[in-house]
Amino acid sequence: MVLHFKKQAGKEPAYAITRDNVESLLGRRAPWFKQGRERDDDRHFAVCPYCNNPIQLKGVYVRKDNSPRAYGSHSGTAVDGFPFNAEDLAFCPYKLKRKSLDKSARRTELGSVARQLIAMAVAEFDRVVLVLRDDFGFRFSNPFARKMLEQWFDSRGYLYEGAHLRNLPWMIAYFGPAQTLYGQRVGDTGDLAQAIRRAVPQADIVDGQLREKERKRSFFRIDLQCLHHRVLLDDESGHLTEHMRLRVQDFTKTNDPEEAPLIYEKTIEFDPDRFERLLHTAPDRARRDENLLMVARDVAMRKGFGDA
Repeated sequence: MVLHFKKQAGKEPAYAITRDNVESLLGRRAPWFKQGRERDDDRHFAVCPYCNNPIQLKGVYVRKDNSPRAYGSHSGTAVDGFPFNAEDLAFCPYKLKRKSLDKSARRTELGSVARQLIAMAVAEFDRVVLVLRDDFGFRFSNPFARKMLEQWFDSRGYLYEGAHLRNLPWMIAYFGPAQTLYGQRVGDTGDLAQAIRRAVPQADIVDGQLREKERKRSFFRIDLQCLHHRVLLDDESGHLTEHMRLRVQDFTKTNDPEEAPLIYEKTIEFDPDRFERLLHTAPDRARRDENLLMVARDVAMRKGFGDA
């Protein structure tokens, strides 16, 4: 029961499946409208914003007792006027329906979704970082962001079974390596900064930047990593939510994650609508970060995707 649709595959905005949206955005025109023999046999089709495959829009005009709202149902086969990829369909979150995913599981081919994810990771990297900085609660550096993107490419995160077209920022963070927070601007008064001050007395935060105390010069290592990607799908309402855990630990005395004391942890709820609003901001209103875009292009080129 998909709740959103796109007019066509690719970098297109997603819309809620409502009668008004179907009539104003799709109308009764090909390829979205397929006329039946009877009025009740008319069908509307569109594209799933998660997997780029065709969906039939149901309950737009006539709803059954067990269908309280309009929704999209994957056709499962090719439909004239729309692309179809069986593997991308199999890995759509509305088809997988699994809460816990295997981080090592990958698609077998570089299909439409994977190619679009790579293109977006390069062309929209500044917006990816903007979302993650807000979710992390501090403005991590460009080199920090670069390491996440490099690891995403190295791990082939674009082929991960839980990757789709609406969760790219968080997947780049999820596949990022554990990274030290030393030298990062973690803020002065936020929850993370306060937790570090309580747990690591040899650490100092000056003007928001984490470093050792000037007089003591004692070693410490504080690392951040994103873990435990989870997907929750309500079969009755069709509502899909995703989250992961951001974890900060003290590795000063051990390299073992099970032994390293926990300093700070939070759940990051994915907000795909916010990311899409950034993607479709009018050019005259958009504020782009060319430095981050240069980073993304350089990483892609070094990883063999210079034409992304």
